[in-house]
Amino acid sequence: MPKLPEIKLHHLKHRGRWQIRLDFPYNEELIAIARRRGCKWSATHRSWYIENSKENLDNLFKAFKGKAYLNIEPLRKKRVALTDDAKQNKSKQAERSIKKELPEAYIQKLEGRRYSSSTRKSYSGHFRGFINFYPDKKPEDISEEEIKAYLLHLVNKKKISISTQNSVINSIKFFYEQVLGQNRKKYWIDRPRKEKKLPLIIGKDDVKRMIASTENLKHRCIIALLYSSGLRRSEVINLRKQDIDLERMQIFVRGGKGKKDRVTLLGQEMCALLKEYYKEFKPNYWVFEGPNRSKYSAESVRMVVKQAGEKAKISQPVTPHMLRHSFATHLMEEGTDTRYIQKLLGHSKLETTAIYTHVSNYSLAKVKSPLDTLFDDK
Repeated sequence: MPKLPEIKLHHLKHRGRWQIRLDFPYNEELIAIARRRGCKWSATHRSWYIENSKENLDNLFKAFKGKAYLNIEPLRKKRVALTDDAKQNKSKQAERSIKKELPEAYIQKLEGRRYSSSTRKSYSGHFRGFINFYPDKKPEDISEEEIKAYLLHLVNKKKISISTQNSVINSIKFFYEQVLGQNRKKYWIDRPRKEKKLPLIIGKDDVKRMIASTENLKHRCIIALLYSSGLRRSEVINLRKQDIDLERMQIFVRGGKGKKDRVTLLGQEMCALLKEYYKEFKPNYWVFEGPNRSKYSAESVRMVVKQAGEKAKISQPVTPHMLRHSFATHLMEEGTDTRYIQKLLGHSKLETTAIYTHVSNYSLAKVKSPLDTLFDDK
């Protein structure tokens, strides 16, 4: 008999009330059971929880019977209430965290420019951190030297990456240039030189093992589609049934990165797999649906790919974007024209696609070592 997954039950003080926290590795079946029993997800604590009561505890045991082993040992420990000092410190932290909100004009400008939700979220988070670094100043009164000091703080103290630093700079520039209408300034911020990293890929045999070792048909479809069509994770979860043309073997990618539409390929194997998936899961609107036929989450896609990579015993952690990189690289190794790959990936510039020539065995095979040319005469 296979070993049941373990769920650890802990005490949790959440929103002023004691809850039961459920700790377990990502598992769609267990999540579905938790939802049906009234459990809620806490983004703060990164876990599922339900109000702490004997009735709810009994219901959890009934719900997960035969599906998981409930470890109640952590629940046997006494609930530790916050001391007065701890409460005071927590209150001060909460007060600091909500001290200054984003200027309404900043939010309106982001929405008016129709930036994507991820860009709006990124800019808002970065700019909120910036204005709260100077809590006693209005954003428009913060000097260029103070902006530099904040960036140096992020680099030296917070050790942020180059890409994050660039994102922070963009969020700050957006306020002064787009919201306040000031002239563009380049001299007052030292932009870091972006690292040129080669894309990480996996081999064809690795992809094959990932697909073969995935028993769940929906998960198998997600992995195969990421690789067979070179889709981004966001594009996979936003796919609607009407975007897939099984007869013409094409996918219409609506509003990809940069709000660009494009068409990409859908192979014969993928078509057959999708037909099998449609027959079993019968999706209604989105190609991949979560609970209550809602859109599948980006985090679920990430975990599906990660766990498939681990199950296939791939030495490095696999991400959805690695499958997209592998799609492009393998096409290039087969001699596919770079401009065609550019259109399939939705790249604006050919230079972006050309990076795959650096990791393509096909390109390397065409280059002759100068040592070999020394002995050509022989």
